[in-house]
Amino acid sequence: MGPRPMTKRARRPETAFMQAIYRWHPMFAQDGGFKVWHGDVDQDWGPATVEGGDVMPIGHRAVMIGMGERTAPQAVTMIARELFKAGSAELVLAVLLPQRRSYMHLDTVMTMVDRDAVTMYPDVVAGARVWSIRPGGDPELPVVEPFGGGVLDALKHALRLDDVRVITTGEDPFESEREQWDDGNNVLCLEPGVVVAYDRNVDTNTRLRKEGIEVITVAGSELSRGRGGAHCLTCPIERDAL
Repeated sequence: MGPRPMTKRARRPETAFMQAIYRWHPMFAQDGGFKVWHGDVDQDWGPATVEGGDVMPIGHRAVMIGMGERTAPQAVTMIARELFKAGSAELVLAVLLPQRRSYMHLDTVMTMVDRDAVTMYPDVVAGARVWSIRPGGDPELPVVEPFGGGVLDALKHALRLDDVRVITTGEDPFESEREQWDDGNNVLCLEPGVVVAYDRNVDTNTRLRKEGIEVITVAGSELSRGRGGAHCLTCPIERDAL
């Protein structure tokens, strides 16, 4: 997906940097097989802002996108339309998040860690509303409908699973809140069952390991102060299909 404008003024130059890289770097030349679908910083996108931490490919040609402080519903619909037109997805699940900095992106409250497992901050995710977006008869008009269930139900539906293993943040309410703030949920899944996480989130990492997830820890005390974890500090440019 090409660059789109970010919400906060301080981050908007990043869109220009990304556009320059995707447009001019030899790695992303058209004959290299990379497709940039959308994103021109000179175009007025209005309120359709989006940030990468809200966009989560979950497998089986489905993508989950958070709508909260940083990603607007208009952007979710536009992204869904482009994914469908390119034949890159068949389902987009839009998840409504609180408009708070502590939950600024979807990956601050949940990430996939295995084909059937997710780490989650239940205080936010449990009550989140979900919409299903699918291709319509008109390529320019995706079909948007309320999903008849919560986030876990949507995950099971999209991934065709009978159940999803949920690894919650921290051991108790106080530890859970602290490790959520320190991006305990914001892990980078290198492959099913192998993740990169901050070493400071001891309880969450222990819970992941007890579920058979290999956790590779990195120091992140200064990074987490600025709000960001391993998932939203990376930009995978090529991945195997799940």
